[in-house]
Amino acid sequence: MASKKHIGAEGHDEEENSERWLLTYSDMITLLLALFIILYSMSTIDAKKVAKMAENFSTSLNNGTTTSATAGAKTGTGTGSGNGTGTGTGTGNGTGTGTGNGVPMDALDEIYGVLQDYVTKNNLQNQVGLVNTDTYVKIHLKDTLMFVPDSARMLPASEPVLHEIEGALSKVYNRIDYITISGHTADVGEHTIASDQVSWRLSTERALTVMNSFVGYGLTEDKLSIEGFAHFSPIASNQTEAGRAKNRRVEITVVKNPVNKSKNQTK
Repeated sequence: MASKKHIGAEGHDEEENSERWLLTYSDMITLLLALFIILYSMSTIDAKKVAKMAENFSTSLNNGTTTSATAGAKTGTGTGSGNGTGTGTGTGNGTGTGTGNGVPMDALDEIYGVLQDYVTKNNLQNQVGLVNTDTYVKIHLKDTLMFVPDSARMLPASEPVLHEIEGALSKVYNRIDYITISGHTADVGEHTIASDQVSWRLSTERALTVMNSFVGYGLTEDKLSIEGFAHFSPIASNQTEAGRAKNRRVEITVVKNPVNKSKNQTK
C-alpha cells in the first residue's frame, strides 16, 4: 500500500509539473503586454513633446522682434494644427502682421522722389523742373503749363500737377519750415512805369493763384508765402523767345532749415 501511495504521489507531481509552463507563458504574455503598453505610452508622449516643442519654437519666432536700420522692429503671430501617431505628421498655416519704427526719410528727399516719379511717368520734363539741395527743393512750373497768356487764370492742365505737388507737400508738411511761391515774367523790352507795374502785378497774382490752390486742396497758410519778381530775376536770356519762355514761370521753394546741433548738445 505504501508503494502504491508513493507511485500515486509521483504521478500527481508529474501532472503538476506538466502544467507549470502555463504560468510561465502567462507571465511572459503579461510582461509583453505591459511592455507594449509602455512603448505605446512613450511614443505618444514623445509625439506630444515634439508637437509642443514645435509650437513653442514657432511662438518664439513669431513673437520675437527683428531690428534693422531701415525697417525698425517688427512682430508677427501665426497659428497651425497637426496630428499623428508614432513619429507623427502634421500641416499648419499662419498669418502675421507687423509694424516697424525706422528712421524716416528726409522730408526734402521724399518730396523730390515723389515728384520726380510723377514728372517722369507723365512726360512733364519740359514743363516741370526740380532742384534738390540740402536745405530746399525748388519746383519750376512754366507758364505755358500753368496760365493763360498774360493772365493769372490757370489752365485746366495745371490742376492735376498742382494737386500732385500739394499731395507730396502735405505728407511732410510738419517736417518742413516754410514754402515760398514766387512769380516771374519775361522782359519784353518795354520799360515804362505802366508796363513794369503790369509785370509786377502779373507775377504776384500768379503766385497768389498757386497759393490759393494749395490752400483749397488742404494746406494751412501758416507756412506759405508769395513773392512777385516781375522780370527782374531771369534764368535765361530775354533776347530770344525760347529764353523768355523759360523766364515766364512760377517757382515753389520748399525750405527745411538745417538743425543747429549745438542746441541739442547736453552739458
